[in-house]
Amino acid sequence: MSEGRNKTKQNFTSYVNQVPDENFVNDDYKPKLLSGELEAARANNVCMYITSYLKDGKVCGEKMGILLITNFRLSFVSLDMDDDQSNRFLGSSDVSLSNIDRIYQYVDKKKRIISPQVKNSSKIDKIRIVCKNFKTFTFGFQLSEIGKGKYIADALVKFAFPARHNLLFLYRFKEKYYSSPMSEAVKMYNKKSDWFQELERCNATGGWRVYSKDCRVSSSSLPMHFVVPKHLSDVDYDNISKSFRNNRSAIWVWGLKDASLVRLAELNPDITNTTVENILLEHVRRCDPQKRQPRLLELYKILPSIQDVNLSYMKLRDLCTPDNDQQFMLFFTDNTTCFECTKRPHQCININALLQVQDGRFYSLLEKSYWLLYVSLCLKHSDIAAKLLREGQTVVLQEINGRDMSCVISSLVQLLLDSSFRTMRGFQNLIQKEWIILGHPFSDRLGHVSTVKSTERSPLFLLFLDCTWQLLQQFPDAFEFSDVFLTTLWDSLFIPIFDTFQFNSETERYQALHAEHVVLRPVWDWEKQFESKDLALFINPLYQTKKAHAALTVPSASSSSSSPQNPIQNSLFNARRAEDSNGQTINNEQFLEPQCCLRDIELWQQCYFRWMPHLEIKYGGMAQCDLFNRILLNNICKLRQNLDQAVLSEIANDHMDVLEQILSAMVIQTRDPDAATDASLAISSFFPFSSIVPTAQAVCSDLLIASNDINFSHDSMYETSSLND
Repeated sequence: MSEGRNKTKQNFTSYVNQVPDENFVNDDYKPKLLSGELEAARANNVCMYITSYLKDGKVCGEKMGILLITNFRLSFVSLDMDDDQSNRFLGSSDVSLSNIDRIYQYVDKKKRIISPQVKNSSKIDKIRIVCKNFKTFTFGFQLSEIGKGKYIADALVKFAFPARHNLLFLYRFKEKYYSSPMSEAVKMYNKKSDWFQELERCNATGGWRVYSKDCRVSSSSLPMHFVVPKHLSDVDYDNISKSFRNNRSAIWVWGLKDASLVRLAELNPDITNTTVENILLEHVRRCDPQKRQPRLLELYKILPSIQDVNLSYMKLRDLCTPDNDQQFMLFFTDNTTCFECTKRPHQCININALLQVQDGRFYSLLEKSYWLLYVSLCLKHSDIAAKLLREGQTVVLQEINGRDMSCVISSLVQLLLDSSFRTMRGFQNLIQKEWIILGHPFSDRLGHVSTVKSTERSPLFLLFLDCTWQLLQQFPDAFEFSDVFLTTLWDSLFIPIFDTFQFNSETERYQALHAEHVVLRPVWDWEKQFESKDLALFINPLYQTKKAHAALTVPSASSSSSSPQNPIQNSLFNARRAEDSNGQTINNEQFLEPQCCLRDIELWQQCYFRWMPHLEIKYGGMAQCDLFNRILLNNICKLRQNLDQAVLSEIANDHMDVLEQILSAMVIQTRDPDAATDASLAISSFFPFSSIVPTAQAVCSDLLIASNDINFSHDSMYETSSLND
């Protein structure tokens, strides 16, 4: 008994096996820094914990390297890391500091959050980083110099949680910007002519006009140009607007025949009489040629608040960012099952029953987050508003400040009713109009500045992208862009190089431009971030247009000789083609009616699960099907050409053989994944954001754009029934 009481506690930890690799990056490594980027902190001999992988026949679960902190990013450098970098600014082991959501420190196996209000321990063993896009990093400092953990933690607190907006890297990156046709094709809605063209396109010039006023000299969240009732003078409109929050009275955003879609803020809190609101609604009624009473949808009564959405997002984030694989699997297994597993470790356990328990607990926790419910509600009320507009009734979307949930519903309504907004360029126009110009407070909602109140944070734009993804799943041939584009768009919100999603309003953007000399560069210039092989994945291969059959015609020799050298950028982002699609009147036959019940809503796995490799489907999933569709439809195009031409060139035949080999490899791997080799094509369900065999990912992308003969334009994507014509 006395021997048991006097037994000493073992506090010694052995690091004998944790010896740095001989091929470890040299300590004097000099990173490639951007203009205005400065190195703030560095730690050598840092261990990054990753998912287990095989190396030289051994199971490895960590990589040694250098951890760098700059005023723009966190970067881990190791010789074991892949050289392939899809984003020109961030590598696979990099993350922009604006993307960092939470940081945890581990001291003596105790986990504690790191924040500007908490003093960091001097004995930090590990640091865990959770990003806003659910990517996670875990770094260990056991082999680093003493105190390096605290040194890195202090640097992260200083640069990842800026106290002022002008401390963002956006204000330091002064490299000159040269616009490209890709960005110039997007309508920015910062000019009066942009709004007038939209009025003409919707045939709404009879009752509405473009209102212009220099709001940039004040603290207004309104842009310089927007659309108001035509019969109201500037003075009358200004007087009415003073009664509404943020001076946001009736603002026209879109129209269908004689019906209009209007956004409106709530009356100021000190105004209890609704007479002013009724007068404004009467002005909206007069804008209708039929003089029908508008339908007022009070969004703050039927949809969740921004605080509800943020709470739901945090629950979803915690669900999708477990500390490790084992925690994720055990977390969704009840205590009874775990007890049975430990009680009978050598007996046969019903695996199917265990998986059913895990699935049940996971979906139970997912349901309690209310995220899918909020997606369902947004789609439901967008569909209601869309049907009212189709019936010829003007819809007024009213919420507290007129720049949050109204952005979500208004954008979804236009996606349901206007096919031009389902194109690549049209969708970017829609975001620019509804979210950027009309002043959604991105900086506050995304937490770009740490001093903003937590009640102001809410990822409403992610909610909108999730709703758009649901529509893409229900109508896979109605959208020109793919889910890869939507996921990449969400990631781009946290790159403080592009100004699009960094400000709360056009007023703040104008002040930063003139007072701080910020270089404005829109995020829509995608070729500044990605190569052509990455841009090819932005396009949905199943997209159908009326011009599909016309595109089957084989061009003549004279026209083919003048074809563009870059087929992706010129065919998918061509300004002239996009202008045609956005200049057409609205097609009534292309209305979408989504399924809005909760049972019809799916979880956006590519966006939320892509950083958890143990959930990847090896050589399968929708990514494999998507790639199969791309190659198959290009083969159909080749077959069409073969039928129309007597003899194909040797080059075309060679590319046909390559495509057939890829198809064969994909079919073999889908049926027998274990038989796959390194030389064969191998992608996972989270491709292109994560890949089980990274080298195959690069080969696959390169093959898909090997020459101009492989056309990624949506004009070459047809339904298989067209072969029977």
